[in-house]
Amino acid sequence: MRQLRCAPAALLWLALLAGSAASAAPTRVAYALIIANNTGTEPKQAPLRYADDDGARYYELFSSRTQETVFLSVLDADTQALHPGLAARTRPPTRAALKEALRQLNTRMAEDKARGDSPVLYFVFTGHGKRGPAGEGAVSLLDGSFTRTDLFSQVIAPSTAAFVHLIVDACDSYFFVNSRGALPVAPAQVQAVKGLLATRELARYPNVGAVLSTTREQESHEWSAIRSGVFSHQVLSALSGAADVNADGRVEYSELSAFVAAANQGVEDVRGRLEVSIQPPALDRAAALVDMGDKARLGFLLLPAGLEGRLWVEDARGLRVAEFHKERERSVVLGLPPAQGYFLRGAGREASFRFARAGAVVDGAGLSWRDNALAARGAMEDALRDRLFSVPFGPRFYNGYMASLGQTPVAPEQQPDLSP
Repeated sequence: MRQLRCAPAALLWLALLAGSAASAAPTRVAYALIIANNTGTEPKQAPLRYADDDGARYYELFSSRTQETVFLSVLDADTQALHPGLAARTRPPTRAALKEALRQLNTRMAEDKARGDSPVLYFVFTGHGKRGPAGEGAVSLLDGSFTRTDLFSQVIAPSTAAFVHLIVDACDSYFFVNSRGALPVAPAQVQAVKGLLATRELARYPNVGAVLSTTREQESHEWSAIRSGVFSHQVLSALSGAADVNADGRVEYSELSAFVAAANQGVEDVRGRLEVSIQPPALDRAAALVDMGDKARLGFLLLPAGLEGRLWVEDARGLRVAEFHKERERSVVLGLPPAQGYFLRGAGREASFRFARAGAVVDGAGLSWRDNALAARGAMEDALRDRLFSVPFGPRFYNGYMASLGQTPVAPEQQPDLSP
């Protein structure tokens, strides 16, 4: 019998398109709660420009991959123009709206568990954050602060999800999820306070993972050329499939961590240098942040081995939806909403493509390229344009990165033989 040897990425998409056999594992059912707020709770916090844009992009990423996505935001005029109809699907980012959204999602996830399914919750925040006098982090809602105590007592502890993935892009975001340093209390109060703090530590919740934009007291950066926060742009690019280093259709925490490290390694300007915290759930350190093998309403762009360099995908609105620096030897598959027309761009050239339907695969090797000139101006614009994603990402970078951390990498890319 003739043997066929296919590229691993091709095998993945053949399985996706044909539909794989039912597994004995519980069905993964995903939900997302996205909060995006441009305004802060203190006069010194100037309004952000693109937190709502990032929230809209997270909404588009997750709404095609989840059972339900709830979006709490007040979109500005420019964002509403770029995302027609989205404002009608949003609610204001208030404490009451957040409480009601959590109640509804927890009810649905409890029903999923009762059926034997495995519900997953994405909790995403983009906007202002701060660290209070006692060291507790908080983020800004329209009607006040939402603190680390609130996060643990209202989101994490009562959650009915099998896994919770926290994604927070805000100043001082590390302190919104974690504590650090001495307790600012008298010695007689230490034990009582430690008992309270123990209920607000991720170690108590091994099913929770966290993706945080800062590890210290640091501002988050916005970049006007992409209408986005730099960290959110990198996370969104990674979760679109650019971080899938072993072409298994899944993006794990270690792959996201290495992808962000590669994206920022070339940045020399301290204003653009990110120090992030990415922590997988202790219960399963190999848990997938996204799995494109799920029944997702996506189109797929296959970029084969041989294509290399810094590339990005823009949609017909001019929004840069994914960016990466591809090692020549690896293949990359991006999962994108099929409704838009797209451009694959690199230095001085571009190729247009679109998906005929959800589930369609576009082979990047067959795209027609043409010359294109792009420009940016300003010192910070130049630093970000020239140095972000300047380091190629793929198995070579990933394996070296994981070795430097002394951690176990994802399973290597497989090269099986298939019989027709």
